[in-house]
Amino acid sequence: MLSEETYADYVRLYADSMLRIAVNYCRQRTDAEDIVQEAFLKLYETDTEFTDAEHIKRWLIRVTINACKNHLSSAWLRRMRPMGFQELALTLDQAVDTNPAWYEAYGEASALFQAVCSLPERYRSVVHLYYYESYSVREIAQILQKKETTIQTRLMRARKMLKQHLKGAWQDEPER
Repeated sequence: MLSEETYADYVRLYADSMLRIAVNYCRQRTDAEDIVQEAFLKLYETDTEFTDAEHIKRWLIRVTINACKNHLSSAWLRRMRPMGFQELALTLDQAVDTNPAWYEAYGEASALFQAVCSLPERYRSVVHLYYYESYSVREIAQILQKKETTIQTRLMRARKMLKQHLKGAWQDEPER
């Protein structure tokens, strides 16, 4: 079991990242916050032997993703209406920490952000882990427990969908 000081350090280090992942899946900040709390509670209670901080981060991502999937498959949630893009953007805006790279990618490229949000979950999660969390294809495959070729294919398809979506959005803009 982790000491309280070490545990608090991990919460400070990884809470923002876990919250972004959970919001990416759930699209509801309140649900995402509950899921992140649940993931950190599991970290506090686990007897798993971790090799380093990166191992803990990967473990937390896996636990967070599993909790999100469990939440999304609940009967109660299936009766709720999904959030619109504007509400999602506001929710994610509140979840942004002071990481300049993530903020610039979100704040300055809203068309791209909207396109990423419109992707199906299987592609959105891979894009998020690859571009926003800077994981390699191999690391994403380990986290999501998929084959590397599956992750490469999802990235390729997501890029193709984003290109089509953004190409259409830019063609709709009036000429200046």
